[in-house]
Amino acid sequence: MQALAYRISPIGWATCKWLRYFWRGCVLSRLAGLELREMDPPALPGDKWVRVRTVLGGICGTDLAILAQKQPPDSILQAFSSSPILLGHENVAVVEEVGPGVDRTWIGRRVCVEPTLCCAVRGIEPECKPCRHGEYGACENFGADGVGSAQLPPGTSIGYNSRTGGSFGECFVAHADRLVPVPETMTDEQAVLTDPLACSLHAVLRAGIDERVQQVLVYGAGVLGLGVISALRATGFTGRIDALERAGYLKGLAEAFGADGYLQLGKGRSRHEEIARRTGATVHRVRFGNTMLSGGYDVIFDCVGSAGSISESLKWTAARGTVVCVGTGHGGRVDLTPLWFRELSFVGAYGRQAEHWAGRRVDTYALVHELMLAGRLKTEGLLTHTFPLGEYRQAFTVAMNKGVHRAVKVAFDFRTKPTR
Repeated sequence: MQALAYRISPIGWATCKWLRYFWRGCVLSRLAGLELREMDPPALPGDKWVRVRTVLGGICGTDLAILAQKQPPDSILQAFSSSPILLGHENVAVVEEVGPGVDRTWIGRRVCVEPTLCCAVRGIEPECKPCRHGEYGACENFGADGVGSAQLPPGTSIGYNSRTGGSFGECFVAHADRLVPVPETMTDEQAVLTDPLACSLHAVLRAGIDERVQQVLVYGAGVLGLGVISALRATGFTGRIDALERAGYLKGLAEAFGADGYLQLGKGRSRHEEIARRTGATVHRVRFGNTMLSGGYDVIFDCVGSAGSISESLKWTAARGTVVCVGTGHGGRVDLTPLWFRELSFVGAYGRQAEHWAGRRVDTYALVHELMLAGRLKTEGLLTHTFPLGEYRQAFTVAMNKGVHRAVKVAFDFRTKPTR
C-alpha cells in the first residue's frame, strides 16, 4: 500500500528550520522527513482489531503544525508519539478485514474510526482513572510503550504512531470498539468532518455553558472555530456569538453557522477598543503599550493556540469567565496575570470522550452523527478541497495557505485508485 510517513531527524529538522526562509517547500520534502512510501499493510495487533480501507482522510491543523515546524524541538508531545509517524487520523473508511474476535458483519461497512489509542484499545488493565470514567481523550497511557495486550508503541491516536498506520494511507488498523457506523444517508464528504466537529463539540461541552453566559467569542474561524459556532447553536446556546478571523472569505460561513458578528480587527490598541465597544468593557492602558480590559466576553474559545491569541483571550474575558483552549498550538510566552487577577477558568479541550448529554452518556462521534442528521450541526461548505494521495505536496500547500486558496478543510480522496 501507499502511505505518508514522517520521521524527524535532528539534522534535517534544523536544516529545514533555516532553509524554509529561502525554500518554503522544504518542509514537505524528504529532507524534512516526509515521504510517500510503498509498504506492507499494518498487521492486526490483536483478535479484536480490524483493517479498514481509507475512503477520505482529512488534514488536521495538528498535522500541519508538525510539518510546518510550529512545535519546538523539545515539544513534550514527542513523549506521546513514535517514529516514523504514519500520518492521518480524520477518516471515513470501509472495513475490509476483521480479527477472530470481531463480528464478521462489520466487513464492507462504512465507518468513522475514533482514533484515540486509550487503555481499552491498548489492552491495558486496569484502565487509568480518566478511561474508567469514559474520558479516554485524557488517557494516562498514551506514552506507554509495548504495555498491554496490543503492545502498541507511544501514540495519542491513529496517525501519530508507527504501528497502526493512518488515514493518509490506503489502509490502517483499528480496534473494533472504536468503529462508529456511518449512517446510510450521510455522504462521505460529511462523514470525514466527524472528527473536527467532534473536537469542536467536545470543547463546547467542556466549557460548561449555563444561563449566565450571554456573550461568547470564537477566536479563529477555521474548521474548528466554525464547528464551535455550530456546536454552540446545536446545543441550545441563544446568546451572542462573535467570530474573530483575519480571512474575510469565511464571514458568510460563520454567519450561516450561527455567528452574530464577524470581527476583522486592526493592530495595536484598536483591537482592545473594539472588543470593549462590543462587550461594554472598559479599556485600561498600561506602560509600554500594554492594554487590559475590565469586563469582556463570558467565554472565549481560542481556536488558534498561539501566544498572541492566548494572551488576548485572557485579557478579553470578563472576571470569572472561561477561556477554552481548542487550538493545538504550542503557545509561547504568555502574560498569565489576567488568569489569577480576574480569577478566570482556563480549560483545555482535546479530542473526544463519552459525553454527558441530555441525561445520557454518548460518545462524541455518535453524538456528532446524531446532531448532523438532525440538521443541528452544520457541514455545508466545510470540505473545500480534495486531492489524491500522490498530490500530497499540493494538498499540504493548500492547507497551509488557506487564505490564498479560500480553503477550509482539505482531504485526501482514495476513491479513485492511484496509478502506480
